[in-house]
Amino acid sequence: MFGRFFCGYLCPVGTVQEIASHAPVPKVNLRQKKTFMAVRAVFFIVFLVLAFLLSISLLAWFGIRDFFYLSLTAGSVVFIGVLLLSMTLYRPFCRLICPYGVLLSLSAWKSAFKLQRTGTCIECKKCEKACPTDEAKRDDGKAECYLCGRCTDICPVAGALMYKRPDAMDRRTGNLQEKVEE
Repeated sequence: MFGRFFCGYLCPVGTVQEIASHAPVPKVNLRQKKTFMAVRAVFFIVFLVLAFLLSISLLAWFGIRDFFYLSLTAGSVVFIGVLLLSMTLYRPFCRLICPYGVLLSLSAWKSAFKLQRTGTCIECKKCEKACPTDEAKRDDGKAECYLCGRCTDICPVAGALMYKRPDAMDRRTGNLQEKVEE
């Protein structure tokens, strides 16, 4: 219903990766959405096979629970590695591995609310450069948009980007449709 709202604002794994991404180190901005989606689809299939056929939890190998319980285990060290990677690559666990993220990205394409450009957009493309997931183009599906706000923060025109129902937008031109009462 709300796209990747859970991933962007409620998921603790996403939160610690988001915090790590603000470290003042050089960033790697890979604009390979299709590759990321393919890798995540492979991981999702592996998750399903391991879970349903072998009763193995692949997530346990990443030590997320151990990390949040402050237990030093091999798994928590793996997750600390993911966080270190998050300092240079935006949300690697979310974008490459998270099985719940796969489901949410599929539903985000048809979500009721999305970040959308309005008719006041001047096509400066600053939002596209600021987006860490390469989802700020006018006709992107927003399946990987974590609602980080970098696009709206950098936009020089107030109201050019709005989080709203896509139905209220003209999908061809990106302009707000005025409802005419008959």
